[in-house]
Amino acid sequence: MYEMPEQYTPVAPYETPPRPRRRVAPLALLPLVLFAAAFFGGSYLLSPEPDVEVGPGFGFARVDGRQAVLVPYGRHGPRGMFQLMAQDVFQVRLAAVDTASGELLWDAQLSDRLIWEATVLAAGERYAYLATDSGLVVVSLADGSVVAGGADVVGEAHVASPTAYAHDPDGRRVVALDANGVVLAVPLDGVEAVPVEPGPWAQRLSGNNVPPPPPTAREVRLGAEVLALRDLPVGGVLVRVPGDVPVCDTVFHGAALLTGASPAGHVLVRHQPSVNDRGTALSAVSLATGRVTATVGTGAAATRAVTGPDGATAVAAGDGLVVARADGSLAALAVGGTDFFGNPT
Repeated sequence: MYEMPEQYTPVAPYETPPRPRRRVAPLALLPLVLFAAAFFGGSYLLSPEPDVEVGPGFGFARVDGRQAVLVPYGRHGPRGMFQLMAQDVFQVRLAAVDTASGELLWDAQLSDRLIWEATVLAAGERYAYLATDSGLVVVSLADGSVVAGGADVVGEAHVASPTAYAHDPDGRRVVALDANGVVLAVPLDGVEAVPVEPGPWAQRLSGNNVPPPPPTAREVRLGAEVLALRDLPVGGVLVRVPGDVPVCDTVFHGAALLTGASPAGHVLVRHQPSVNDRGTALSAVSLATGRVTATVGTGAAATRAVTGPDGATAVAAGDGLVVARADGSLAALAVGGTDFFGNPT
């Protein structure tokens, strides 16, 4: 008997199987990852923080509606190999710090020179003006970026010396002396200098590269009062002149009085923390009560004090800045901190 043959499924046409993709095993990348971590991370952990030095040429401005102190400072030496590869070894920078909260508002680089000084002369609503070793520099108060400098402001005859520039508060302008002895002026929030009548500025401005050091004293006048330090067998005391009436009972060692500014109702005394401690400290003394209202240690001797529009007095001291407020409190403001990538913090 005839039988039906078995049914077979047709065979698909022959196809060449796809070539398998080669994949790099994750373990093969492990040595590279470990080397990068050791090279960049290890060098960062083993390297010291950059050297920071705050100059005495700071000033005040309003930044985004907040009272701020503008702080020129030097930062030398990168931390770790990443910063060495991506950052300048020598930097002069300008930081804006809120005087009330101590918050860093911005921090911008001005120069990559080893020796380069900057002093804040004045600030308008949009721009701040700095006298530098390269001449007059104008920066934006929004972020610290350089708007113009040197020949861009004063012209080709500009003088590359800080002492050739000054602030004229009555005229709301910055005055400059060019290489031809001509006195020029830049109105606040302007970037172009125009010739003006010399007046007394021809004698006050010069091309001398060494500005006079900021003074400290054993006697200062604050308003209607004259205060002085009188020596004891060990240390000295603060008195009112005339009559040498003691202001307080505290004995200050190696002391000097800061001239130029003090918070209202207080005097600032630079001194050693104790007779056996050769470090440096800054104290605020209330003239009403005779009490030492606050004392902070400083990295170096305080050199300059300037009072801002809100009554706060800023004092340059070594690698930082101290703000003395009208209530007699003292706050140390830190500048120059960086993260792993060298960005300011």
